[in-house]
This record gives sequence, C-alpha cells and structure tokens, in this order.
Amino acid sequence: MATIDLSKLFPVGIDGTHKPLPRQREFLKAALDPKGPRYVAYYGGFGSGKSVVLCTAIITQAVMYGGDYLISRHFMPELRRTTMKTFIEMCPKELILEIRVADAEVHLRCAVPGAKSIVYFIGLDEPGKIDSMNLSGFGIDEASQTTEEAFLKLQGRLRNPRGLRKGLLVGNPKGRDHVYRHFVSKLAVSPPSRHQFHMIVAPSTENIHLPEGYIEGMLGSYSKERIQRDIMGSFDSFEGMIYSEFDRSIHTVHPYDIPEGWTKLIGQDDGFTNPAASIFGAVDENGDIVIYDEVYQSGVVVTDLCKNFINPKIGTQKMHMLIDPSTKAKRNQAGGVAYSNFSVYMDNLPKQVSIACANNDVSVGIDRIKTFMKVNPKTGKPRLTIFNTCTNLLEEIGEYRWAELSSNQEGTKNQKEEPRKYNDHAVDALRYLVMSRPDPSKVVDRSKVEFPSLSGAIKKDWDNIRNPKVKDPFGDY
Repeated sequence: MATIDLSKLFPVGIDGTHKPLPRQREFLKAALDPKGPRYVAYYGGFGSGKSVVLCTAIITQAVMYGGDYLISRHFMPELRRTTMKTFIEMCPKELILEIRVADAEVHLRCAVPGAKSIVYFIGLDEPGKIDSMNLSGFGIDEASQTTEEAFLKLQGRLRNPRGLRKGLLVGNPKGRDHVYRHFVSKLAVSPPSRHQFHMIVAPSTENIHLPEGYIEGMLGSYSKERIQRDIMGSFDSFEGMIYSEFDRSIHTVHPYDIPEGWTKLIGQDDGFTNPAASIFGAVDENGDIVIYDEVYQSGVVVTDLCKNFINPKIGTQKMHMLIDPSTKAKRNQAGGVAYSNFSVYMDNLPKQVSIACANNDVSVGIDRIKTFMKVNPKTGKPRLTIFNTCTNLLEEIGEYRWAELSSNQEGTKNQKEEPRKYNDHAVDALRYLVMSRPDPSKVVDRSKVEFPSLSGAIKKDWDNIRNPKVKDPFGDY
C-alpha cells in the first residue's frame, strides 16, 4: 500500500502546512500511544475540531493495525448527518475499499498484509445493538449525549486481537455527567485504574481555522456561563441543569459538630441493583437544613442497609426516616406470604429511627429544594447547605438535568418538564427529606402578625398561652 500522509486530513495552518492544533496533537499522541491511557477524551467549545480529530484517530488506527472499529453517537440519524459524513469526506479515497451506505459501514485498506479494517457507525440509543461486537477500538462523538451504560458496554467490547483497543470520546461539556465523573473527577473509576482515563480540554479560541468573527460573535451575545461552557469548555455549567441555583462555593461547607437540639432526618431512596441512597440531615432552630452525611451502596439487601443506622454518628437521638413510597408495594413472596421492603425496614431499623412514606410529588419537591437553596435573609446564608464530604450527593446535584427530546421530537413537541431518570438516587433521597419540611417561602412569622382589634389581641394572648412555641412535627413520636 502506498504511503498516505494523514497530516493532510487537517486544514492548512498559517505557515502553509497541514498540521493539527496543539490540543489535537496532544489527543492524537495519547490515542495512538500503545503504552498510553486506554480511554482518551477531547472536550471543548464549539468549533474546537472534535469530530475531525476523532475521525483522524480512528482512520490512523484502522490503517496501522487493521481490525473492527466503531464510531457512534446517541441517535443514528444525527450520526449519519454529521460524523459519518465527515469521516467519508475527509478519509483519503485511496484508503476506501467500500462504502456500504445501508449498513453504515466503511471498509478500509490497512498496512497489515492480507487484512482490512471495517468502521461501523451505530447509534447508542439502544446499547443492545453492540452486544455481539469484538472491537479493536471505538469513538463516541458528543459523548455527553450518550448514557454511562453505553460507555461501560463499549469498554467490554474491546477484545479484538488487532489494534490498540482504545476508547476515544469527544464532545461539548454537559455539566458533571458520566464523562466528568470518569475523566475529570474520576470518582467513577477505581484508584488503580484512574491513570487509564485522560481528558484534554480544547477551547474554541485555539482553532485558528474558524471563520473571521465567529468567536467574537459568540462572546458578544453569550452569557458568562455559556461562554465558559460553549467556548472555554468548562464542565461547571450546562443547559437543562435542574438545580441551577446550586453553587459549591455557597452551598457546601466543611463538616462541623451538629448541635444536640437540632431535628435529625433521613431521606432514603431504596435500591439493590441501582444504589440505595441514605441522606442524613439536621434542621436548626430557623428551619434551615444541613446535610451532614450519606451512605451510597448497591447490591445490599434491606436488612443490611438497616445496619447503617446503628453507628456512633447516629447514637441514641431520635431520627425520622422519609422513604420512597414505592417500598410499600408487595412484590416478593416468602413462604407464600407477600411482604414489602417498607415492612422489612420497620422490622429492622433501630428503635430510635421511625419511618414514614415521603411525599413523592417530583415537581413540588424540586421547587421546594430550589426554595431552600435561596439565601435566608435572616442569616445571609442559603437555607440548605451540604457537607463537602457528601460526594455522591454533590455529584448528582451537579448532573441532575431535565429529560431531553430526541432529535426526531425536536420542533414537534414541547420540552419535557421532568427529570432525566439516571443517577438520581441521592437527589431523590434529598427530595424526600426536604419535602418533610414546610415551604420556607410560606412560613408566617406569628410574632409579626398585626391584630387590629381587641378581640384579635385577646386571641393572640390566648394563642401564646396555649402554644408558647411551635413544636417541630417530628420532635415527639
């Protein structure tokens, strides 16, 4: 096979030569290094050359080693219109053996004698489509639109003896999603494997090939948050974020000793295959909430989950647990007798922990949390704060978003006003806890109520005698 200069896949620079941009060069070095990281992500602003560098990396691997490769996006129609089109247009014609449009396959020549490479294009909206594949490498365009499950499944497909068996991801930041948790915070990766996940962030301003005025136009019309996300490639802001009021610098605090007199609550989201989340909160004399601890476990039965509430952090103080109402459903059979997880909790929780079904009105619960995130005018602080040690809850708040329409639904249906059901276990538990508290925007300060008449004044005095202070609803039970 004749030598092909793959540098010509990139536009001509100001010096008249074809070459990648600095961050593209860094990505290609990591993507083509046999001893380098197994998974490499290239994230950045609009026009930062993501699709071009992804296609270049896959073409190069396919030509050098042969084997089977996958390029994907979440929805197939978008994949055909964008990434597949870019791949076919930029791939040197001398390398293309066959293009199967109906099957979404491109067959390439390779340097391995008697071998060839196949690049498959598949949408990941149904991850089962890739179950039987044996891949030499894969690339995901706009990876934040795909699910974590699809990414994990693709990792399990990297078993073809040919190729470097690497996973490449490119896209625009969408907040603290699964890409952030794998490649930036790396909380989704066990410590021994973290060196295998490498992130490269490329701002739009680096791309010297963009049309004149392109960057300036965005800078002149975008908000500060959108500039950080869509131009500079920041993960700290994204469209569709449900708790947009949340700010780590305001809502997180360092751990401190919780006073004995504060009311203690637990929000409990049940789970087994999916994690079960326990969120521990305390309510002060002003009605403000602090979340001071969490337990986040999967594959644990209810009887063992209940052991989490027998430890020195809880002690002997009374606590009230608010749990997902679905736990009352009788779904299992033991000796021919149906029982519910709710009853198992009741039978196994410590005596100082009472339990009740939470109010599961999702929209009202989200609004209630948003209200508590506002600053309390009496204290100058938000009504909801979270210990910075509650890492799972903080990560879920940062990535909690509204469900998106598919590409076929856009323009024909209204945007969904419901959360995306994904990685929401801790935020659901938080919602159960917060919904047990009065809406702070509707709480009336009785001491400031004016009684214009004598009968009103007598009523006020009588109320003070009968009810000298408002008791917490969970103070005695």
